[in-house]
Amino acid sequence: MSMMTAQESEREHQASAAAAGERKVDGIGSSNVSHRAASYDRGVQIAAAQLRLVTDRRLGKTTPEWVKELAQEEPRAS
Repeated sequence: MSMMTAQESEREHQASAAAAGERKVDGIGSSNVSHRAASYDRGVQIAAAQLRLVTDRRLGKTTPEWVKELAQEEPRAS
């Protein structure tokens, strides 16, 4: 197993970020933050809500209504 340098790690991160549709934002107060399209983030939220439904059901817990509503949404196209 080879050791990865910090520069190699950063290049790999940038390549995967580009593949995921992220864009870097540099400006006053931004501290070089990566951002993804809002539709991608919403899709992740929907998937998390669906997972919570399954988990709550298996644990015998009550799922909050807002999570149920979110889990029923359709992901938007980006």
